[in-house]
Amino acid sequence: MMAPCERSTLKAVCGFLLFVLGLLTPVGMVAQSAISPAASEPSPATKSKKEAAGSAARTQLDGCLTTADGLMPKLMLFHSHKFYRLEARPRLLTESPLLFANNINALVHVTGHLGPLSDMYDPDHSPVFIVETIEKLAATCDVKMSLTQLRKQLEKPKAAPAIASSAAAGRIRPAVVVNMTDELLVFDPGTIEIKVGQTVMWRNSSREVHTVTADPGKATNAQDVELPKGAKSFDSGYLNPNQSYEHTFRTPGTYHYVCTLHEVQHMIGQIIVKP
Repeated sequence: MMAPCERSTLKAVCGFLLFVLGLLTPVGMVAQSAISPAASEPSPATKSKKEAAGSAARTQLDGCLTTADGLMPKLMLFHSHKFYRLEARPRLLTESPLLFANNINALVHVTGHLGPLSDMYDPDHSPVFIVETIEKLAATCDVKMSLTQLRKQLEKPKAAPAIASSAAAGRIRPAVVVNMTDELLVFDPGTIEIKVGQTVMWRNSSREVHTVTADPGKATNAQDVELPKGAKSFDSGYLNPNQSYEHTFRTPGTYHYVCTLHEVQHMIGQIIVKP
């Protein structure tokens, strides 16, 4: 059994050790447990989200669209020497493949947002603008009037003629409408029969670009196109989604025509024109 004097000596030693440990404890540990850094400032993840939201703010620009240097499309701001490199938002060129091509050297109104990075291939590292929509304001960049005057002019409703012109009055309505749809790369219907003087309309109801071409010189395989003797060749050019093309047939016979973009997928149509 421990004597009273031994017990008092042990208590004194323990008390001294606890005192020394208390002195060695860093004050910073107490401060860190009392005030958490997370409570005083946003986390890095929160900062990055806010920065991303700020950089993706919707912006509108007006300028001249060019691709003179063969790189990314370029937008020179209206009455300014500042320019941006243009990049389409995801799936925009799938929905409208010729969006940039149809507006080259035109004055356009662009909506979208600034991209996170500059153009690494440009010597000046120009900012990249992510395009949402493009609206053509004028067919040429050489516009003398202000943007306000230009928009007012575009907003003016076109007055309907009081008397229809003789050409419009005598216009032949389409006898048949041929659709180009998303389901298959085909003309629907593939074969039609009409009479001389009737008009056929081709409507691009798909999300692809198509052509209506009856010109052996433009076909991948000239044998896919056939024209009656004396008939003139015809070609719609590129038809964007929702665009249409019409042709009136004046010469009887059998016509074979193609979509030059999908001819290898056998997108070929036939028209039989009877006298």
